[in-house]
Amino acid sequence: MKIKPDQLERLAQVVLARYKSKELLVSKCSEEQLKGQIIATVAQNFNEEEAIEEEARKLLAGHPQAGREIDSYKMFLLAKQKLAQKKGFVL
Repeated sequence: MKIKPDQLERLAQVVLARYKSKELLVSKCSEEQLKGQIIATVAQNFNEEEAIEEEARKLLAGHPQAGREIDSYKMFLLAKQKLAQKKGFVL
């Protein structure tokens, strides 16, 4: 799933505002630094998930006959889940 930079910015703002309002966060750096770190972490997570999806697509492309009895999207999800589990990635 692709996420736009402005969506990442908005997400970081919302997360930061909610954590501060509930006093779950005591920062030792500026809000901009925190927001930048949140954006970087979320972007990295999306990139890792995209890489897993691409690997699952390549895996399924190599086995076109295996999917005749099973829906191709279900096979994709199963392959994605197995790859993510193998890599220790939580979907």
